[in-house]
Amino acid sequence: MYGVKGTSTILNTVTRQGVLTKQLTAPKSSAILANISTRQVSAGKLSYSTSKATQFNQKQDQNEGTSNHFTPIPSPSTNSAVNQWNASRMNNFSGKEPHQLDLTILKAAKEKNSEAVIDTFIKAKAIGQIPQSPETYETVIRAYDKVRKNNQSLRNMWNAYEDMIATGVRPSSSLYAFLIRSLCNRDVEVQRTVTMLRRQVGRTGNKINVIHDLENEKNMEQALALFSSAVSEHCTKDFSVDIYNKLLHQLSFKGNTKDGLYIYEQLENAHNANPNSFTFAALISLFGTAGDLVAVRECFNEYKTLKEHLPTHDYAYVYNALVYAHVNMGDIQGALDTIDNVLIKDKVKVTILPYNKIVRRACYDNKLETASSLLARLESDSSLPNPDANTYGNLLSAYCRINNIEKATDLYKHMLEHDVSRQYGHIADYIIACSRNRMPDKAYSAIEDMMERNFDLNVPLCEKVLQSYVESDRMDDAVKAFMSICSFQAKHAVINDYSPLSIIGQNLALNSNDLSVTLRIVGLLKTYSVHPNTDVSESIINLYKQSREDTKSWAQVSDKFDERVFNTLFDAAFHKRNTSKSFCETALGLLQDMKSMNIPLTASLYIRVLSRMKKYNVPEYEEQWKKEFAPYLSPKALRKSHVDVDSVNALVGNEALITSESDLNSGLALNVAYDGKFDEALEILDSKIIKNGQVPTPDVIRDMIQCATKTSRFDMVNKIYDTVINSVEALDGTRKNRAYHVIFNSMLIAHARHNDLSSAKKFYDKLREKQLYPDGDAYGALLACSSSNTTDEFTDALNIYEEAKKHHVAPTVYFYNVIISKLAKCRKMQQALQLFDEMKERSILPNSITYASVISACIRCSSESRATHYFQEMISLPKYQPRIGVYNSMIQFYVQQKPNREKALEYYQLLKRHNLKPSQHTFKLLMEAYANIPAYDMLTAHKLLTEMNKRYGLKPSAGHYATLIRSYGCLHRDVQSALAIYNEMKKAGIKAEETVYQSMLNTYIDNNDMKNAELLYQEMLSSGTKSSPYIENLFITGYGAHGDIEKAEDTFNRMMDIKDSKQNGSLVREPSTYEAMVKVYIDNGAKQKAEELLEKMHKCDFPSKIVEGITQLMTQDRGLNVFSNSTVQNY
Repeated sequence: MYGVKGTSTILNTVTRQGVLTKQLTAPKSSAILANISTRQVSAGKLSYSTSKATQFNQKQDQNEGTSNHFTPIPSPSTNSAVNQWNASRMNNFSGKEPHQLDLTILKAAKEKNSEAVIDTFIKAKAIGQIPQSPETYETVIRAYDKVRKNNQSLRNMWNAYEDMIATGVRPSSSLYAFLIRSLCNRDVEVQRTVTMLRRQVGRTGNKINVIHDLENEKNMEQALALFSSAVSEHCTKDFSVDIYNKLLHQLSFKGNTKDGLYIYEQLENAHNANPNSFTFAALISLFGTAGDLVAVRECFNEYKTLKEHLPTHDYAYVYNALVYAHVNMGDIQGALDTIDNVLIKDKVKVTILPYNKIVRRACYDNKLETASSLLARLESDSSLPNPDANTYGNLLSAYCRINNIEKATDLYKHMLEHDVSRQYGHIADYIIACSRNRMPDKAYSAIEDMMERNFDLNVPLCEKVLQSYVESDRMDDAVKAFMSICSFQAKHAVINDYSPLSIIGQNLALNSNDLSVTLRIVGLLKTYSVHPNTDVSESIINLYKQSREDTKSWAQVSDKFDERVFNTLFDAAFHKRNTSKSFCETALGLLQDMKSMNIPLTASLYIRVLSRMKKYNVPEYEEQWKKEFAPYLSPKALRKSHVDVDSVNALVGNEALITSESDLNSGLALNVAYDGKFDEALEILDSKIIKNGQVPTPDVIRDMIQCATKTSRFDMVNKIYDTVINSVEALDGTRKNRAYHVIFNSMLIAHARHNDLSSAKKFYDKLREKQLYPDGDAYGALLACSSSNTTDEFTDALNIYEEAKKHHVAPTVYFYNVIISKLAKCRKMQQALQLFDEMKERSILPNSITYASVISACIRCSSESRATHYFQEMISLPKYQPRIGVYNSMIQFYVQQKPNREKALEYYQLLKRHNLKPSQHTFKLLMEAYANIPAYDMLTAHKLLTEMNKRYGLKPSAGHYATLIRSYGCLHRDVQSALAIYNEMKKAGIKAEETVYQSMLNTYIDNNDMKNAELLYQEMLSSGTKSSPYIENLFITGYGAHGDIEKAEDTFNRMMDIKDSKQNGSLVREPSTYEAMVKVYIDNGAKQKAEELLEKMHKCDFPSKIVEGITQLMTQDRGLNVFSNSTVQNY
């Protein structure tokens, strides 16, 4: 429609305007486009970028500002092998009745059951079934849209679309329209979210990782690719003008005139859509962002000529777009002149919107005098619209950025006179600025304004205010503010152990050097059933001991001690990092203080501490605890000390069903469980607690479940749960929530450690149903028993990490260990190291398992320097506990990845220096070090079979013999020595396993002895050892080398593809099996058969990269080896 800058001289001609007028009032014409000779339209070469996009518009919409090129979706006419194959598959579908799968999916859709549609599709895909009609795929894609949560990516929907394309099914026009609209809407969603998050980053300085993920969704690239495909396939009959306008609108944010003109060209040629006012507004914005003012004016003038012919609309929308175009180019004066000389002159209603846009741009350009002058004019001139909250808000944020708090406060007060319901960001800027400048009272006053107006408080924002009080040495005010914020938040959401406010409270307690203040904070948190975490517990006990040593301080502090304070102190003693000695001495010290202050003692305290001592197995401390408590356990002493059920219940609360009596009996049950008498423990829980209308102590239930798990009494895990779970319902409020959290969390861990992922996920779902989240250890356990597929493991690890972080779940060493281990397995070294650094930043001390995982990540990515660095760091730890696994990893690195026998032996000597016993795997690696690394020392390698047994009592396994056989037979071509090792193994009474047979067969076949290979194969089957795909591959390769294609084919045909093997239990063909057979055909001149086999492989649902690798064998030298048997199977 319009040329780019420098080519617009032809745009204002009478002919040009006349063509568009005819287009809007008569049949379509494309003559208008013919006049734009400089516009080169190519449906296949769109690019979602422009160098003309202004910095302001990029900043405003938070786009990346880099060129992103995309390739349109291939059309059916694309002459690629893949699409020919897809087309042939589609031909097979034509003329047939819909498959049962299609009918099932369509039926579920008719019943409006989107979850059933998706579930059916996923399950069918897993077993190799695919829908056969475009309608079915469209149903699946629309179902994904319906179940999509707010602000969730379209990845699942897009995956379903890609599946459809891969099977040769082409989209309908309506599906194209639906997908394009969805992608454009998602792009709007992403831009808004990224803008909001970047403002948060600017305010807090905290990195938000999700921004990168959002910006990499590339929704507009996908939308434009779909549009190009639809055009090339003449599949746009369902494209309303709204589709074109959405695309133009989103392109306008980057000033992408090239693609914008291409889209408008298609709109002009469309038979079922006409441009409207929104089209003109989008085009004006597009050219404005691109900096083409001439094209902007041409476009606007043409709109004025045609506006009476357009559907009914609000003129102000297009006129405002003209103002915005000037603003986006940084032409503030031009924008003001447009309002005065165009809008007012044309009698278009002027609202505050264009003025706000101008104020915002002036603030962005740091022209605060211009913005302030315009605000003053709006306030004083009655002919102009009145400023609104956004007018003040833009200026408020600008003055906050330069720390002019006086001016910002004045603007803030004016802003509060208006509706501020959409000014959260500007208020947050003011709060951050006040906090940053040590004005916590002003900041907290704004927090109170937000609470008064029922805003959803941003907890990190509150944290900044509290931190400002702390940095101003006003801890008392910080605590008062925290209490007020907690009271407000408790009305709108549950506060629990992993709530952001709880974490702030814990951090506030850590910042306190005053025991009284710390106890106040912890006491407040306990009202929400939030117990002090490990660090806070440590701090409480340390402050307690410091106060105890200072007579004056102790007199002031202890004067306020009561039962609740000692409950908190004992809580801290239980939750801090303990050795058996430190816990027992702390508990006995607290007991002495309680006695000296005449604080009533409870039976529940007695049994609770005694249970922990019993768990530590410290009989001397148990006796001392019993002795100190004995006088208070007699009925007479209990009455004298007011320790009875009624008085304790009064302290806890009348509604409480967890009483001192139930605590006592819960502890008794736990003690019995520790002795392995679980049935007796269950009887105590049931008869003495639950049947008396009481509830067992949740922490005791957790410990019993852990005890049953550790002793492999998994039958008891479920019995414990079934016995107690219904009684929890009798509790109220936060006590019930905490009980459910403790029990469900423990069950999740128990099932996960039993490798029962399905049951573990059920308890995860139970937690989520109650708006609860697992703790760090539970997340770690859940991930530890998840998928063994490396792609899924990587995704699972990141998903669990992000979810835990999002919901402020306190990470643990185990949590980090599992995630880092998963990342290491997936060769994601950088992510693993980032988490390792984060772990140390959080003061979570890595252990030897953590280091082993980090070193594994480095080794898998061949980063020798990092691996050795972290190894040295690990063994230098003060409390280093050596483990054999990491030494084996380093030895293996220098044996298999970077062969260096000297280095491998160095780590072997190091493990002995740390008094570690070598494992069987260690000796296997040592054998490889001597047998496989020049200069070869087969004699020493062989002697290791005797040495491992003589020195360490480790009996050689079949795997050790297999290592020697393979080295002799395949590496050194010494068949007789390999055979001697094989016979030696049989003489030693060790049964040959698959790895041994594979090594021996490999020896025969590599040395061209197919006869003996066949005899050994029959011997293997007779012994009851089953073959494997890798053994069969050896025979395929061997027969091929001898030119015996028929035998190679027989071997290949004895095996089945995975979808068929389930029916008869046959061996399953691996990708390496196909590779071996394709190589045989190529080497023996049967290229046509190779192509037919490759076509068959396409239908096996192997990963595309694997198929592509084998496809290259058809065109590359025979030297290429995609899957070699020597690397597929590790002996």
